[in-house]
Amino acid sequence: MALEIIQEIDSYFTFRIEGEHFAINAGNVLRIVEMMPVTRVPNSPKYFKGIINLLGEVIPIFDGRLKFGFQENEYTKSTCMLILAFELDGQDTKAGIIIDSVGKVIMLNAEIQMPASSVNIGINAKFIQGVTIYNDEPLKILNIENVFS
Repeated sequence: MALEIIQEIDSYFTFRIEGEHFAINAGNVLRIVEMMPVTRVPNSPKYFKGIINLLGEVIPIFDGRLKFGFQENEYTKSTCMLILAFELDGQDTKAGIIIDSVGKVIMLNAEIQMPASSVNIGINAKFIQGVTIYNDEPLKILNIENVFS
């Protein structure tokens, strides 16, 4: 399965939400999309912004600030959507998350990652696969299956 190959990549895509530094396996990032209108879905949680039509596919969009427990804020020029592909409950899935700004792709050594439970990370630990230090700053590596489950 393609997603098994994706997880073997040692490079990570970095981004920021509310000043916090996050990373996700670069193999899961399909594209970065400028903010666009999102169609609301009635009776959905506040962190679920709705859906977009992206090249003929319906993609659910989540607000990273609200999902991680930060305050809602106005979007800026650097606010964008990360469109991700991952496996959820045995199904290939695509979803988007609104982030404050993009970073860059970096290489990380898995041995230097600390478990989220060993560090005070300020957000729900189930969303974090591990934490490492990058450029003298904590970098939280997301567990996207838990973020979107």
